[in-house]
Amino acid sequence: MLRPENVISAINKATQPFIMDGDGSSFSLTRYAPRILRLKSSDITSTAYNNYGNDGESVNVIKWFDNFWLFVEIQFLNPKGTLISLSVFEGEEIDPKKTQLFRAEWDDYEDGNNSHPQPHWHFITNKLIENNAKVFAELLADEQETFATFLDEEINKIVDLSKFHFAMNGDWVKSKKHIHVIEDENNLASWFGGLLGHLKNELEFLSKKRQV
Repeated sequence: MLRPENVISAINKATQPFIMDGDGSSFSLTRYAPRILRLKSSDITSTAYNNYGNDGESVNVIKWFDNFWLFVEIQFLNPKGTLISLSVFEGEEIDPKKTQLFRAEWDDYEDGNNSHPQPHWHFITNKLIENNAKVFAELLADEQETFATFLDEEINKIVDLSKFHFAMNGDWVKSKKHIHVIEDENNLASWFGGLLGHLKNELEFLSKKRQV
């Protein structure tokens, strides 16, 4: 069973290299509630809307770099099990919702009873496009009925993939499995460090492409 104190120590050590001095905020994993850990910072913070698929909530997010923001939560279940969620948002500090790009999750119930790949990704941006299109159609409904009808038909073609679990570590070639358990704090910390390193590299690549 994971001990929160050990998780905090291991993850803070693993994520230290990815604190972007001069651009973003320093941050660390701390206790948010008796069984919940979240990232915390004394520097630049803001709010964003964290979409969980069925519902969501406004959360405090940490400035990472450029206009990218982080949210991390680790929940310890009773009597056993761990739920981990990391979301990346993009937007201005004054935007209270921001755009949620994707969410990485690792749900370990410690009983092997899980039908979804672990860990996995959720991609949220198509939901934003759908919602914006609906608002646009409503604004034009009275003035341009034909175009609004066409737009509504196009909206219905959008496939909502926000609830789809995209496998992050599908080792089908060797072990033929895509469900992994959290072995210990160091195993979890290595995943966090690798995840942030991967995200930083790809988001920087994305930002450079936009500037071309």
